Order: sequence, then structure tokens, then C-alpha cells
Amino acid sequence: MRTVVVLLAAALAAFAANNKSNKLKTDEWKVIFDGASLDGWKANQHPESWAVKDGAIRGDGPASHLFYMGAVCTNCEFKAEVRINHGGNSGMYFRTAFGPGFPHGYEAQVDNTHSDPQRTGSLYGFVKVFEQLIPDDTWWTQHVIVEGNHIQIFVNDKKTVDFIDEKNTYTSGYLALQQHNAGSVVEFKNIMMKPLPGPKSPLVGTWRLDRSQSKFSVGELPTTLEIRIEEERSGLRYQSQSETPDGKKHGANWFARTDGYDYVMTGSPDADHVSLEETNQHYVHDALRVAKVRKKRDEHVYLVDTKLGSAPIGKATYFVSADGKTLTREGTAKHSGGQVLQYHEVLQKADLQP
Repeated sequence: MRTVVVLLAAALAAFAANNKSNKLKTDEWKVIFDGASLDGWKANQHPESWAVKDGAIRGDGPASHLFYMGAVCTNCEFKAEVRINHGGNSGMYFRTAFGPGFPHGYEAQVDNTHSDPQRTGSLYGFVKVFEQLIPDDTWWTQHVIVEGNHIQIFVNDKKTVDFIDEKNTYTSGYLALQQHNAGSVVEFKNIMMKPLPGPKSPLVGTWRLDRSQSKFSVGELPTTLEIRIEEERSGLRYQSQSETPDGKKHGANWFARTDGYDYVMTGSPDADHVSLEETNQHYVHDALRVAKVRKKRDEHVYLVDTKLGSAPIGKATYFVSADGKTLTREGTAKHSGGQVLQYHEVLQKADLQP
């Protein structure tokens, strides 16, 4: 017995030391522009719109977006010194996907006197700042912090955005700079990124249905199903979007803590309350794994119950695989017509990797 206690104590100490080491690493700013080249950066189109001049990345020419390909932002800080000409338009993107055209991701707006009224310091399309905070042709610092679905933007240390995105619009992606149009001339220097501690819950991420591994007892599987789960302060925010074979679109949105209590659900025609409970926290398992006493980690298991009013409607078990890449949902659900559905859904994590 003494041997087991000593071994467990050593394992817990090793786990704590490992966590401390990881925390130290995430507390450090990483310089992502060397001041002399575009190493690590990639334009989605019109690469000729980007150059390095006088120690700054300069955007001047046709519309283009320059992505930092060295890391993915899940939770991170993103900071740069910026200067833009009169009538110029640009932005600092985060959690954005690489691809042609204007990126799909969050944008911290860079615009002091452009015809678009959303000014510098806006979270474009979500939180609009109409006041001009910065004169043209002036250097300033713009700083973004994104943790879970909480987004903050600072302009010269003045907070312009403090926003909770209850739709979990983007959960992970690259950092990018914008050259909006010919005539805009924008410069960025002292560009830095700070990784922040990752999500505590393995449920967090974007999950997409694998139809080949899923089945319904009644009716047809959704043509598409995407679930986005983010940490929201002390709990989790769930957002789903699906389309059925007949073209109907559905979506549910709810916030819950993993405490088994009922929370309000919106967007579902069949349920208006949900409860979420995690059945195992794995703290000891993690400690033993770090100490190499136990090498294989169990999957995480959650119990999810839904209600319509006070009447139970559905019971499900969510399993997140040991590698965090697969979410399996099994359960039953009673539809408004009285039909009971048994289902087995397999979803794969779709978050980007650098």
C-alpha cells in the first residue's frame, strides 16, 4: 500500500511540474515577423501586394491576405504596430481559414478614414466602432485576445471590444493580415503572437458528421451536421447547424455547466432544456500517464439529457476519443410527433493544424 501511495504522489508531482512547464511556455510572446523577410507567411492571392520595407510588412496593391502559417490560434493573443494611409482599409484576422478571397474568420478592423464606417478597433461584423480613434499615417498598437468565445480588442491599450460570441462562429484558425484594395497602403511591424492555455474540455472544437459511420433507427441521417463547442466563462456554449435530406435547416444553441443541472436551449423544435454531466475527470489518470505508470488514457464520457418543459425528451451519451479527434453520440430522442428515434452519430474534429 505504501508503494502505491508513494507512486501516486510522485505521479501527481510530475503532472503538476508538467503543467507548470506548459504554463511557462504559453506565457511568452512569440515574434512572428523577423523584420526582414516574409518567411513563415503565405499570401492567398496576389503575392505581389506584399513586401518588406523599412522593417515592416507593407500591403500595397490588389486585394490579398497574408497568412502566418507557423501556428494555429485556438486561444491566443495577437498584437502588432500598424500604420495606414488616408482612405485605407485593412484588418488583423484571427481564427481564420486559409483560402482564396476574403477569409472566413474574425477580423480586428484597421480603418481610420475609409468609406466603410466600421473603424479601427471594431470586431468586424460583430462589434462596430464608429469613432475615429487614430489619425491617418500614424503608428498605433492593436492587440487581440481570444479565449473560448470571449474576444477582446485594444487600441493603444484602450479596450474597444469585450464580446461573447454565443454562436461560436470560429473556433480555430490562422492569423492573417489584410490588403483590402488597390489604393490602400498598410504597414505592420513588431508582430507577435502569444499562445494561451488550451481548452480544458475535450468537447471544445468544431465537429462534423461522418455519415458513413452513423445511423438512425427511423428516418434519414442529416445531409450535413456541424457542431461548434466553445468554453464560455465557467461552462460550455453549444451551437449546431444541420440540414436534412429534404432541405430543411435546423440549429440548437445552449450554455451549460457540467453539473447535471437544467439549462435553457433555444432553436430546437423538440426540446427547450438540456443538462450536461461529465462522468470522469481523469485527473489521476493524467498524473499516472505523465509518470508513465499508465500509458493509455480513457475516453471522456458525458451524459446529456433534454426536456420539453418538465417532460424528458431525450437521453444521450457523448464519448470523446482518447486522441480527442472523434466525438460519438448515442441515445434516444422523442420527436414532437411522438416518434422515438435511436441514433448513433460519429463526428470528426475539423479544427486546423499548422
